[in-house]
Amino acid sequence: MGLFGGKSRNQAPPGRDERLVQVEEENRALKSRLEETRELVRHLDQDRDLLLGAVERLRPGLSPRELGQALMEVCFKPLGLACFYVALADWDRDQLEFVLYHEGGRVRQHPSRRLSDRAGLSERVLSNRRAIYIRTMEEGQASGSLLTAAEQATGLIPHSWYGVPLGMGPRPTGLVSFQSFQTDAFSESRRRVMDALAALMSNCMSPQETLQRP
Repeated sequence: MGLFGGKSRNQAPPGRDERLVQVEEENRALKSRLEETRELVRHLDQDRDLLLGAVERLRPGLSPRELGQALMEVCFKPLGLACFYVALADWDRDQLEFVLYHEGGRVRQHPSRRLSDRAGLSERVLSNRRAIYIRTMEEGQASGSLLTAAEQATGLIPHSWYGVPLGMGPRPTGLVSFQSFQTDAFSESRRRVMDALAALMSNCMSPQETLQRP
């Protein structure tokens, strides 16, 4: 107290410290929301560039393999993929043919197999006529994921797997598969972008082209 009973000049008014703490917390929350907004804008810019790049590269008249190659070149690095493939379904011949298969840093030959065996995730996508998302390696194994020769040899197995059918109707013309070494790598918004990329590729494929061998 002062000489005449007043407050000391060095004594803070009641509640000032609490208000300072509140302002600091509000500033931290504002900065956090700003960073989240910046991250969202960055992802939106990436998604826009992906779609624009696909529109520029994918066009009617290209073979399924050429379309797959163009799509892979557009999306492989931006999506952080470990593996990417395009497979076509020949329902009359009961064959699933992998026209483009990229894993382990290069394009590989992947053997075709019978659709009726329903041996792996690809057949599930085609038979169910809808996209399938696998978030972990354990989930993939429980769902019937098949290990390739390269995966068995190296032990490098993708954790996230997203397969999207090509075409509509009871017999899709094939599928596109996007894979990542990261667990739960593809957000819902990213999967919508992948759906759009697969739809664009499907629209560029004529019925005659899907029946041709690459």
